[in-house]
Amino acid sequence: MKTRGEGGFTLIETILGLVVMTIMVTGVTQLFVSNLRTVTLGKARAIALSLANEQMEYLRDLPYQSVATQFGAIYPPGLIPDNQVVTRGGYTFNMKTEVNYVDDPYDGYVSCPCASGPAAGKPKDLNPADYKKAQISVYLKSSGQLVAQMTSDFAAKAAETASNTGVLSITVIDASGQPVANANVHILNTAANPDVDITTTTDNQGLVVIPNLPPDSKNEYQITASLPGYSTDATEADPPGTTTAVELNPNVLAQQVTAITMSIDRVSALSVHVIDTTGNPIANKAIEIRGAKILEKNGSAPSKYKYDVTSTTDASGNINLGNMEWDSYSFIPPSGSYAVSVQPYQPVALAPNSSQTVQLVLSSSSSYVTIGSMAPSSGQTGTSSLAFTLTGTNFNGSTTVKLQQSGQPDVVATGLSVTGSTQLTGSLNLSSAATGSWDVVVTSSGTTATQTGGFSVTP
Repeated sequence: MKTRGEGGFTLIETILGLVVMTIMVTGVTQLFVSNLRTVTLGKARAIALSLANEQMEYLRDLPYQSVATQFGAIYPPGLIPDNQVVTRGGYTFNMKTEVNYVDDPYDGYVSCPCASGPAAGKPKDLNPADYKKAQISVYLKSSGQLVAQMTSDFAAKAAETASNTGVLSITVIDASGQPVANANVHILNTAANPDVDITTTTDNQGLVVIPNLPPDSKNEYQITASLPGYSTDATEADPPGTTTAVELNPNVLAQQVTAITMSIDRVSALSVHVIDTTGNPIANKAIEIRGAKILEKNGSAPSKYKYDVTSTTDASGNINLGNMEWDSYSFIPPSGSYAVSVQPYQPVALAPNSSQTVQLVLSSSSSYVTIGSMAPSSGQTGTSSLAFTLTGTNFNGSTTVKLQQSGQPDVVATGLSVTGSTQLTGSLNLSSAATGSWDVVVTSSGTTATQTGGFSVTP
């Protein structure tokens, strides 16, 4: 029995008390975890700094010529591993060692576009290997977090002198001509002794300069530029016979600078939808997709394209391609199929870091009228007479051409003239044509080809 004056907690008071207690415990726990992380990271940093210092002292004890990693930007290569996994004090680290030559600006740059020239009274420097800079970076393997970094310069005891070596200067740019920083550059020459096998990255100007390379006049230096999420550019050996590589492996000559430029950019997506003349998707159709960039040519004729792949449509008539390099692509149907139209007009330009959808209309009849291109493909509204040229196949004296836009009267071409069944000229009256995208409709011998959005009327 409860007597007068005895107190107790209601249900609401109990819940509120539990909430307050939970908040307090959570806050204390978070503070404890945060402090624990700080202590743990501080301990990892101390151990990592000790590792970096030990590695740097090891480098300082080496002869100058031996301060080089196994696959870095110094030739001849050294015995220092580029990457090491080290476990110490309960932590596992990735330790990266980088050694690069430094071209001191005091005596002029060898091939830097930002150079203002040598110092007053000094000749232009033909050897960029003035001294070496080593950088030790230590990362926590579990998280990839950088926990220690140390750099130091290394100078030779003797002054730089002329030698029987050459310099390779590589500039990596994107599609707009801008430098690509931190691009991966691989230089390989297995004919040298020892092998040249260098992997390095470009600086902020997209530049890599490798001195002290053994001379080679047989085009055996293979260069590859790449970057995750980007296209790849590479040189290649001279093919046998009369075929010539467009990007030929460079030569390196003694006491000379060989400069080459390579182009990479972000990759894109390309989707192709294949239908028949009634609009139904065509499944299981092999389409050759070919870029315009050429790797090898024989005389003036291309013999090898950088991208030339045959892909097959799925059940919905689609081909979806990723990691495509910026280029202009053409779409070639197999024997027995004919491209009535390609929208947009081919070759289709694919820009870097973009997505492009292409519609390919096919017919199994070789006599079906087709549209290849139209020039010009745009005109200003109010123009009373715009001359145009249309290319395709199966044009004849009865062929008609018109522009169509939903809700607008057709613009019918006049003064049509056909040349050899593959070229047609005429005139368009755009005096009252609405601005925007118009379809180009060509009819010939009972067949009709439509280039959706094939003509644009501008203000």
